[in-house]
Amino acid sequence: MTASSMLAGCASASPGDSTTQPSAPAPVWRDCEYGRCTTLPVPLDPVYPHGRQVSLAVAMRPATLPRRGAIIVHPGGPGVSGRARLASVDRTGLEAFDLIAWDPRGVGGSAPLTCLDGADADAFVALDAVAPGVRAADASLTDAAWLGLQDASARFAQACRDDDAALVDHLSASDQARDVEAVRDRLTGEPLRFLGISEGARVGVAYAERYGSQVAAMVLDAPVAATRPGDPQSAGFDAALVRAGWTGRVQALLDRVWASPMPVGQRALTRPLAAAGVAALLYPGGSGIAALGSALDAAEAGDGAPLLSVADVWNGRTANGNYGGLLGAFRATRCADSPVRTADAALAAWQAEAGVAPVLGEALGPDLVCVGFPAPSTPPTGAAVGLSVPIVVVASTGDPATPYTGAVGLVSDLRGAVLVTRDGDGHGAFRRGAACVDAAVVGALTAEGPGFAVEPQRC
Repeated sequence: MTASSMLAGCASASPGDSTTQPSAPAPVWRDCEYGRCTTLPVPLDPVYPHGRQVSLAVAMRPATLPRRGAIIVHPGGPGVSGRARLASVDRTGLEAFDLIAWDPRGVGGSAPLTCLDGADADAFVALDAVAPGVRAADASLTDAAWLGLQDASARFAQACRDDDAALVDHLSASDQARDVEAVRDRLTGEPLRFLGISEGARVGVAYAERYGSQVAAMVLDAPVAATRPGDPQSAGFDAALVRAGWTGRVQALLDRVWASPMPVGQRALTRPLAAAGVAALLYPGGSGIAALGSALDAAEAGDGAPLLSVADVWNGRTANGNYGGLLGAFRATRCADSPVRTADAALAAWQAEAGVAPVLGEALGPDLVCVGFPAPSTPPTGAAVGLSVPIVVVASTGDPATPYTGAVGLVSDLRGAVLVTRDGDGHGAFRRGAACVDAAVVGALTAEGPGFAVEPQRC
C-alpha cells in the first residue's frame, strides 16, 4: 500500500466543525527522515476557518503487512516532536496499520514557538523562587527573589507573545483535539484509532468529548490528571525518591546548591537546575535511577556537570547553548489550560505542591509564566459524545511523572473506560514488560468493531 493510495476521501465533519477544508488539495507524501512526511494546513483559530492556517508537520510509518487501517499517535510532551518520537513506538502486533504522528502546533515543523534563547534562557531556568533558607510556606510576594522571578517570568511570557501571540492563544487541548480530527479526516477518512501517551492522553480526552462518535479505538497511556485536579507531578517524583531511598541525599544536595550554586564551567548548578536533573532521571525508572545515583555521587564530590547536562536536556538546551522550541512550547502549552493567572494563585499553588512534595515540589518552584495569559479553556469533563467503544487507560503504579491517581480519577470520569494497571516504576505502562498491558493495548487498537472487551486488571 503506497502512501498516496492510503489517502481516503474526506469524511464529513461534525456539525459546526471547522477543522476540514473541502477545497484543500490532497496532501502529498514524500520520503523523509521519519518515514513518509506531509504537511497539513489547519485553522489557527476555529472561529475563523478561512483565516490564518498552521501547517502541521506530519509523519507516517506505513504498514508492513496488508493494511487494515491507521493508528494516530500523540506520543506526549508538551513541546516535543511527535514525528521524532514516532520511531520509538514498538509496532509489534500493529504491523497492519499505518502509524501517524505530527509535531503539535508550536513545536518542531508546526509553526515552532521560540521564546527566550541563549544566555537569557540560561539565566531564566537557573532562577530560584526564593532566597536561600526561605521555604515555600514562608515565601512572600514581596521577597526580592520572588519579585525577580515574577519579572523574569513576565519577560519570558512576553517573549513568547512577541514571537507569535496568536499561536500562544491557541495551544489548548481543545485546539489540539481539532488538529487530531483534521489528521483523521483528511489523511485517513477512517474512524479514529488513537494512542495518546502522557500529554497525548489529555488531548485524547478532549477529542473524545468533542468527536466521540468518530472513535473506533482509544488507548490513553500514563495520562495526566485531565478531568479533575490530581496529585501534582512533583508528588510522583518525591515518591520515586522514597522508593529509591534517596530522599535525604537529594534534599541535602538541593540545600547545598541553594546556599551556594556549584560552578560548572562558565555556568552553575542552581537548585532549580539540580531539581530538573533529578526529576528527568526519575522518568525511566530502573535505568534512570542507576544514572541518578552516579550523578548524585558526582555532585556530592563537587562535580555538578552530570546533573546540569540532564537538566539541559529537560529544558531543551543544545550543546551550543540554544534552546530550540521546547522551552517555550512546553510552558505556553501548559499555560493554555492552567487555571493559574495571577501571582497570588501561583504562590498558593506552589505552597500546596510543596506541602505534598517537600523535596522536588519545593525546589522546582512555582509556575509564574502563566500569569497574565488569556482565560484558560474549559477543561475536559470526560463526558465523551457518542462513544461506542471503551477507552482503555493504562498506567504504572510508580509512574514518577504522571501519578497513578490521575489515571484512577480519569477512569472514574470517562464513561465506560477501563483501567489496566502495571505494577512498577517508570513513566508509561505500554511496552514496559507487563503482558496484560501490552495485550490490552494491542487488542484495543486492532479490534474490528465494538465487540472487543478489555477487563480491568493488574499485572
